[in-house]
Amino acid sequence: MNKTTTTLAAAALLSLAGSAMAQSSVTVFGVIDLAARAVDNGATQYQLAGSGLQSSRLGFRGTEDLGGGLKANFWIEGAINADDGNASGQTWQRRSTIGLQGGFGEVRFGRQKNPTGLTWEQLDVFSDTGMGASGGMHRIFSVPTGGAYNSYSRSSNSISYDTPGSTGFFGTVFVAAGEGANGNKYTGGRVGYRAGPLFTTLAYGVTQVTGSVDAKLLTMGATYDLKVVKLFGLYSTTDLGAADQKNLMVGASMPVGKATLRASYHKVDGGGSISNREAKKFAIGGQYDLSRRTALYTTYAKLDNSNTSLTVASGSALRAGDGSSGYEFGIRHAF
Repeated sequence: MNKTTTTLAAAALLSLAGSAMAQSSVTVFGVIDLAARAVDNGATQYQLAGSGLQSSRLGFRGTEDLGGGLKANFWIEGAINADDGNASGQTWQRRSTIGLQGGFGEVRFGRQKNPTGLTWEQLDVFSDTGMGASGGMHRIFSVPTGGAYNSYSRSSNSISYDTPGSTGFFGTVFVAAGEGANGNKYTGGRVGYRAGPLFTTLAYGVTQVTGSVDAKLLTMGATYDLKVVKLFGLYSTTDLGAADQKNLMVGASMPVGKATLRASYHKVDGGGSISNREAKKFAIGGQYDLSRRTALYTTYAKLDNSNTSLTVASGSALRAGDGSSGYEFGIRHAF
């Protein structure tokens, strides 16, 4: 083989390698978030706690271009306990999916956020994270004896379909197999509209709590960005056997230079067999961006209970009917 032929062959191989590399990609990503926190649940407890602004995590995601507009993808993501560095027994409990996407939309298999859980997070100005999170008020009832409810935010053994497009009308169909365990079987979906400053959506999900009792969760709401302030609103109902509850939450975020101010108010009312249970939570917080990836933040939250014992964060034991409050100062770095 002469020099010219060798050079042409090498160039062809490099071109093929470059083409192959361009058709697939793998990204390593994560968040480290820690805060100094004080929680008063009848007695004050001081903590160094994680995930005050965003949940600490480590993940890997990637895509491969299969041609013709079709792509394969995967995503695995696990939680990190950044306060003590304990990663023993690490699993990919936040997400572990494989899927195909194209002009038809996207189909995914594995563990992932379900439609009602994702909707709740998107309509919470604190993204259901940290001391301002609303997730602890998802339920004020007790699961029936022998039952379980593991599908508030994520579901395992699931298959989902999302319609294509990032703007305009969208929809999701979602099914998770129970595989013989109470609390895991979930069927649901959502529809919505996203364009310009408006995002609005409605989600519905049913979880098999026992062999004869289902939990039915309906969540709806919207956000609207006025530039000077972004408004959030959520309304949700849950029916579980003889118990039911209603959740109402409103919030707002305001950009001020490199800072963002947030506030929310959340009220939950019990009905049926838990008609005497109520709770109200107020939270306010601020974030200051040191860069695109690093931010300082602070949050204060106060929760009032009526025949309930919900808390703004874990800490000392709380008697039913007593209030809970707390504050935190933290730093978050994303990579």
